[in-house]
Amino acid sequence: MQKIRVAIKNWKKQKTRIIALAGPKKSGKDVFLNYIERHFGPIGHLRIADAPAKIAQVLELPPERKILQALFGVNAILRPVLGESAYVRRVGKILDRTRPRLAIVEAIRTKEEYEEFVVRRKGILVGIAASPDIRYGRALKDGKVRREKRDEATQTFKEFMDREKLPIEKEIAGIVNHAHFVLPNSHKQKNAFYQAIDAVMKDLGIKRKR
Repeated sequence: MQKIRVAIKNWKKQKTRIIALAGPKKSGKDVFLNYIERHFGPIGHLRIADAPAKIAQVLELPPERKILQALFGVNAILRPVLGESAYVRRVGKILDRTRPRLAIVEAIRTKEEYEEFVVRRKGILVGIAASPDIRYGRALKDGKVRREKRDEATQTFKEFMDREKLPIEKEIAGIVNHAHFVLPNSHKQKNAFYQAIDAVMKDLGIKRKR
């Protein structure tokens, strides 16, 4: 608790206070963001994955998961030139240019992103956790209603779990384990998750909208 209190004290001193959000797919990051927007917003929201989505749009490619994942390879191409992740650099540049008082950066997936937005910029890291079976059920449901995720509607539980073994998924799990706050979200009802969000925002001194 002492470590968290010190982190919050340092966080409050920052000109731009960052809430960094991390969690495996279907853990509830979108639910978190929607709840914050409704009850605490407007808060600046920056997605590291927005860059590949914009590239896909320019190239007139479908915004499917496999396309967006492939476009993350742009980082590897540009790293010898930039010396850093192009997508991390983009979000950092936006923060430095706009200087919001409070911003949510989503979704922290790599050690480099963690170092930039949690360590260097002294952000508070909020991790979201949910059991694999719950997340699998959400993936199936999402795949049936969202065109860009339709490939998820037919995956088996084994296929879902095989993806959990990918290096990036393991890296995300490690980052969540280092979060200042970890919010469990395996409940069928969202009220418990909402209460956990409220508790974090109270600890950070962020008041609800009137």
